[in-house]
Amino acid sequence: MNGTRTSLHARRESARGFTLLSVLVAIMIMGIGLLGMVRAMVGVTSASTQNQTVSSIASLSNGFWGTVQANPPLLVASAFSGTFNNANITSAPAELQPWLQQATTQMPAGQITIATGPNTSSGTACAIVSGCTVTLTMSWTQVGAPGAGAASQRSQVFYFAF
Repeated sequence: MNGTRTSLHARRESARGFTLLSVLVAIMIMGIGLLGMVRAMVGVTSASTQNQTVSSIASLSNGFWGTVQANPPLLVASAFSGTFNNANITSAPAELQPWLQQATTQMPAGQITIATGPNTSSGTACAIVSGCTVTLTMSWTQVGAPGAGAASQRSQVFYFAF
């Protein structure tokens, strides 16, 4: 009986610790899990950045609407239509320049294209009295999160009827 007790005690002593192999497997599994979490965070950060830019663009388009409504002669100004970026803002009408400055500053590598069209109901040419349609296209370079891939060209189009 005494010999059985000793062999059981010896088995318990040998089973108390971890083997090197089990520790290495546990570290590997934990490392794979952590890498998966880091990759998920990169994706969330990239999506958050894109959503923030799109939200900012929508707010800027409302500012454009307000600027044009406050200055109706802009609709028929010869310099109103065109493509604008940081380099040529001064070629736009003076009333539009502060808005263009703000918009191109908030958009990475931003470019704004403004085009006027005829009145949608009557088909008459764009005029202050009869009104017209305006297409506002805002384009920018969407920079992804580090490691998430290359930057991509994005754009948002807004249609207004004045």
